[in-house]
This record gives sequence, C-alpha cells and structure tokens, in this order.
Amino acid sequence: MKNILGSELREQAGSDSYNRFDYQAHWIVYHMINEYKMNTEFFIFCEFHDDMAKTTLSSNPDCAEFFQIKTTELYKEWTLSRLTKTTKKSNGGVKHSFLGFIFYNFLKFEDECSKCHFVSNIKMDKQISSWQAIIEDEKSLKKEDESIYKEIRNSLRKEYKDLEQVKFDFVFDKFIQNTFIYHGDLPLENYDKVVAGEFFHMLDNKEIFTSNSNKILRDIIEEVRKKSKKKIAMPISYKSLKEAKGISSSIFTKLKEQINTTPHNSEMYDQIEEFLGDNDYPVQQCRLIVRQLKKHHMRMLDINNSLYQDTTNKVLEIIDTTLEENYDKISDLKFLSKNVHANCEGALFEDSNFNKVLVEALLYERLLSTG
Repeated sequence: MKNILGSELREQAGSDSYNRFDYQAHWIVYHMINEYKMNTEFFIFCEFHDDMAKTTLSSNPDCAEFFQIKTTELYKEWTLSRLTKTTKKSNGGVKHSFLGFIFYNFLKFEDECSKCHFVSNIKMDKQISSWQAIIEDEKSLKKEDESIYKEIRNSLRKEYKDLEQVKFDFVFDKFIQNTFIYHGDLPLENYDKVVAGEFFHMLDNKEIFTSNSNKILRDIIEEVRKKSKKKIAMPISYKSLKEAKGISSSIFTKLKEQINTTPHNSEMYDQIEEFLGDNDYPVQQCRLIVRQLKKHHMRMLDINNSLYQDTTNKVLEIIDTTLEENYDKISDLKFLSKNVHANCEGALFEDSNFNKVLVEALLYERLLSTG
C-alpha cells in the first residue's frame, strides 16, 4: 500500500454536518458488527482518503477498499444522473460527482484500490440495480448491458476529459466492475436504536444489562468519532496509521472474551455480600465493596482502557501469589487483606481508579471464584 500510505489526503476536515457525521459513525460500527458476525477479520480507517477505508487484518496488506457513506432526504432513490452530477467550486473549478470521486480512487491508487463502495440510506433505481446485479455475479457490464456501460462512461469522460484516453479506458474498466452501490440497511430514522439492537444481539449474553451494553457501544462509537477527527501527516507508516486512525475487528473478539470471563452478575455479587456478612462485615461496608466490584466489571469492558486492564492483571497476580503463600491462613480475611494491600501498594500508583476498596473487592471475588 505504498501509494495509499504516501499520498496526500483529499481532505481531513471530517463531516461539516453533525447529523451526517453521527450517522456515518453509527454506520461504520454497524458495518463492523455485521462483518464480524460473518467471521471476517479487518482493520477500518475513519476519514482516510474517503469516509472509510478497510484492509485485511494482515500486518502488511497490499490493497484497501474505500467507502463513501452518504445520506439524503431529498430523494427516494439514487439515479445515474444524481450520482454523476458535478458542481462548481467557489474558485470556478468543478467538484467531482459521487462516481467521479470513486473513479479518482481507482485512478490514484491503481492496484492498491481493490473495491469502492457507495453506501446510502436510500435505495437505487432500476438502472443502477441492473448494473450492480451484473457485476455482483462477476459478469462484464460492457457485454451484458452496453447501454448502461456507455452512459456511465460518457458521463465520467466529461469529468476527466484531460486524462489520456488509454489511461481513462483502463481505469474505467476496473472502476465499472469493482464499484458497489447499495442501500446500507441502516435507516436515517432511529439509526442509533438499530445499531444498539444489532450490538446487543451480537454480544449474545443475557448477563450483560441493556444499560451496560449501551455504555460499551457508546464507547466504541466515540472511538470511531475520535479516530475520524484525528489529523495525520502524510506519508505515514501502516503501523502508525493503525494507531492513529485504525480500529480492528478484534475489539469485538476481546470484548466477548472479557464478557465471558466476567462472573454472572447477580450471583457473584450476592455470594460476596453473603460471604462478608458471615464474616461480621458491616452491611454498609459489604455494599460499598459490591458497588466497587460492579464498577470494576464495567471498566473491564472498556476495550480501550488498556492501562486499567493491565493494572487489574497485576493486582490479580499479587492476590493469587499472596493466597498461595498464605494458604494456611486462607480463612483469616484481615491478615490476607493487610498483606494484599502492602504488596499492591506499588501497582496502585499506575491507575488512579484503583483504591483500597477495589483491592478488597478483587480479593474477595478471587477467594470465591472457581475460575
């Protein structure tokens, strides 16, 4: 992807409309969920040469797909005339049409651009649908429907009239067979609720409360927004691009793994409260510890908070070592607590979310856990 990683970006301003930008962020997450459900592994890059770019999960991919995500309430369907309409810029130049911008990706990036997608909240007319049906069956549009082929070709030739004919023909034939235009299955009305429903269904875990799953989803969408707004200098390495603007499908794998290792909510909390009560802990203290444990489980589901997760793992290692070294005093909670706190003192400076109550909560959870 040398060309893609080295070329100046067309624009880095992001969307000029909050509503469009919000829909775009939700559609990206919606697309990620559906791709993940089909066991597809990928990296997506927000606002990188287009609204979204996507590569395989390879450490060194050869090419990328590009996505334009467009919303409109002006029409009920897209037509070729609407997709090929150009507009004048304030400086007197001509702004490319939607298809013209897609053509530009194939022209600029050549073999590094494998596919382009135009995704919208409305459907396509019969003519566009015919084009799409032919190429989706991997047939040649030029052979199957020459009239549509010529109409699109003539429109784009007007936009790229200064491009050498041989070059135009070569790029156009790749463009026409690898440009996919479709309804994105996400309505403009209630798009946030549709994405939330898909996300909750993907988690497939009745132990995660709806309010908690919505919090996790909001965090992921906010990560998409943050990556979209992140400005970068070109050229850039693929490694740096992933860090600055990339989101991997592995976030869902890690999230589900974390959820599956989290104890059943109500059962574990009840066990800890009962256990502490049997050991003469005041009710107020028991409930404070349980509240801290609930907050902890929510923080552990934040896939972007690696510092918190790393600190948790260190604390759990200290707790396990303390329990193993003091097996003969496993029933002496005050002794265990004192030793764990002393051993954890250094680790707690790394994350301000950790405190005495949380360490106590993790100790009691560890004592009762079979995992």
